[in-house]
Amino acid sequence: MKKNISLTKEKIKQATLMLCNEGNSLSVSTNHIAKALRISTGNLYYHYKNKEEIIRDIYQDMSSTFESYNSFEQIQSSENPLKELLRMFDSYGELFWEYRFLMRDCALLMAIDSELKTMFAKNQAIRVVQIEALLKFLIYQEILENIPQEQISKRAKFNWFIAAYWQVFTSTYDVVSKESIKEAKEMLFELQIYPFLTQKGKELLSQ
Repeated sequence: MKKNISLTKEKIKQATLMLCNEGNSLSVSTNHIAKALRISTGNLYYHYKNKEEIIRDIYQDMSSTFESYNSFEQIQSSENPLKELLRMFDSYGELFWEYRFLMRDCALLMAIDSELKTMFAKNQAIRVVQIEALLKFLIYQEILENIPQEQISKRAKFNWFIAAYWQVFTSTYDVVSKESIKEAKEMLFELQIYPFLTQKGKELLSQ
């Protein structure tokens, strides 16, 4: 019985993800989700109390996948941390494309659901600390030029802002695409990494 419940919940999440990615997530209702799955709304409500609960589960799936990359550990243990950082951003891009409605509509979704906002804020705090640690590591390894501590904190926040909210900005004038997600990566590296590479960093990049 538990296996059937788990499978149904997974189908509900996948249907919600598809509908929200392809359209306006705010206009997607539980009726739309149930219809896409050819189940009754009563069946859907047996598994989830409302759409917000489904979206929180989807967000948790995205977060768990992100964590499974062990990005920061992989970068610090790599022979070429810079190339590993580039590769990891490509993985993030694929993940953000798969869950693009969350990246595109996150501000609105958090305004509607305080629990989702709490989840997002908790992860955000963790990410900023991780980015700070990564910048310090790259400086310690003499890959990046030395940066004052107060700037490291500001740059970490800026890096997270671009990564997390770039699709919110993009969606105000265009459709979110793989190209716009790639643009966020280019913005970060061209403005925050490349200009501050040491000679060692430039050599690692050229390998």
